[in-house]
Order: sequence, then structure tokens, then C-alpha cells
Amino acid sequence: MDFLMGIDGGGTKTVAVIADRNGKVIAQTRVGSTNPNSCSKQELEKTFRELFHTLEVQVPTSFQKITNLFAGIAGTGNEANKIFLKDMIKQFVPAHTLIHVEPDTINALYSGTYGNPGIVQISGTGSITYGINKNQKHDRVGGWGYLLGDEGSGYDIGRQGIMAVLKAYDGRGPNTIMSQRMFTYFNKDNGHDFIQKIYSSPSPKNEIAALSKIVIQSFKQQDPEADRIIGSVIQEITHSIKTLYKKLFSEHDKVKVVLCGGIFSEKAIAELVKISLNDDPNKTVVLPDIPPVGGSLIGAYVMGGEHPTSDIIKNINDTIH
Repeated sequence: MDFLMGIDGGGTKTVAVIADRNGKVIAQTRVGSTNPNSCSKQELEKTFRELFHTLEVQVPTSFQKITNLFAGIAGTGNEANKIFLKDMIKQFVPAHTLIHVEPDTINALYSGTYGNPGIVQISGTGSITYGINKNQKHDRVGGWGYLLGDEGSGYDIGRQGIMAVLKAYDGRGPNTIMSQRMFTYFNKDNGHDFIQKIYSSPSPKNEIAALSKIVIQSFKQQDPEADRIIGSVIQEITHSIKTLYKKLFSEHDKVKVVLCGGIFSEKAIAELVKISLNDDPNKTVVLPDIPPVGGSLIGAYVMGGEHPTSDIIKNINDTIH
């Protein structure tokens, strides 16, 4: 029997799985970042060596029979990085293995569309809207990073929450229950110490994104300022989805819109996006059952010209950790 392999590579962790043709996952491992924009060549080689060695030790015979390998990896939006990573991966797998490298957004998309065309909205620390149409044309909206974009992300929500708190502290804006919660989160009791804590953080972006939980919690308790922030975020997300739909699909195409990322772990946020898109019957909002690495495994089927059956999808879902 032949075997397939999927890799979901991000900026902090990389997960990889091997499965048989029926979708049964037989090996899995997790290592560090494989983003070529944030790791040196030496670091990447070390990480990939660890990844493939760990999998080969688990299933040595099956490892030698891997035919298709789909690697969805962050930082591969340009052709040069795709070629670079493909050449690096080649040295660790059997010579007959076919290798396909794409951005990690494809993993997230396929985790909800199971290899079909569609749109994925990723809203975690950062954000991006990505899609593929029936002609295999890829396109995106957003994803320009926290300095110039990332609307609808955890960072965006946290940043707007901080601004509301500071305006309330100055007297320039209405009071909000977010103020005391954010001060308590950092064990501070005034705006000056609070903002110093953020500016002195080794990773301000992640520090700010973490505060999105306070904003969402306050929104659920009907705080007017938090409600305003979440409302603007939902508008940004749905506007990005509708914009990408116009770029990739005709007005009557029916597509799945997959919601991925930590922001959508709050079902209330996902439901608001769904409600916002209710006026368009051509868009069906989906919260995926399988993790992105399962999407990369589906990518391994698709690259071989196969469309995974419902039984294969079930097997992936049942056996992946």
C-alpha cells in the first residue's frame, strides 16, 4: 500500500502526519517553526531533519512508501520560497515522493472544503482571507501584517480594546468594563504603568492579541465599547470575504466559507459572521471538524488527482490527534 503525508507549518510550530490511502493516520509529530522568513537555512534543516526522522522511526516501512507529500507552510507566498523548501524537503524523503509546497492557508481551507474550491477566513493573532476557485486560481485579501493590516485579527481586537481603555482613562471616551480587566490582567492600576508593560514586552504583538479575550468577554457581557469593537471587526471580516468572492467567483457560484483561527473558537464571533453573510445564499459558513494538518493531508490526495471520499474524511477525523 502507498502512503500520503501532510505538513502544516507555521511560525511557531509544525505538525506532520502520515496516512494510508484510506485516510487512517499512522504517524504524527510536532516540531518548531518552518517558516523560511523567520528561520535560517540551518535552523530549517535541523527542524525538518527532526520531523522526518521522528516519523520514519514510528513507521519505517511505510515511510519508504510515501508517494504524495503536501506541505502547507507559512511564508511560501512567493515562488522562490516554495522552490527553496521543496528542494530542502527532497533530501529527507524517498526519491519517488512527489512534493507540493503551498502557503499554510491551503491547509486551513481544505480542512473545511475537503479539497473543493472555497474561501477561508483565518483570524488568529493575525488575519488573512484566502481562496481558490474551480479553475485553481488562488487569490487573497488582507494578510499584510500587524503594522499595516490584520483587520479582524486578535491583534486588531486587542489593539482597539487598549485604545478604548486609554481614551476612557484620559476622559476622551466613555467608561468601559475593559479598563479594570486589562489593568488587573497586567497587575497595574493606572494607564501609564499599563502602557509601559505593553511597550516593554518582548513581543508586543502577541501581548496585544492576548487582550482580545478580555474584549470578547466584555462584549458577551454587553459592554457598549466592546460591542462597538466587535461590530467593526465583523464588518471588516465580512467585507474581506465578500471582496474575495467577487475576485474569484461568479455571482451565482456556491462556495463554502471556512472560519479558522483562535478568534472563532468563540462561537459567538463565528455566529456573527454567519449572520452577517445570511443575505447571500451562495456562501455557506463552515467551522471545520479536522485541524489544519488534516487539510494538508487532503492536499496530498488532491495533488494526486484524487478527491477524498466521505469515508476517507471520517478516517482522518477519527485517527488524527
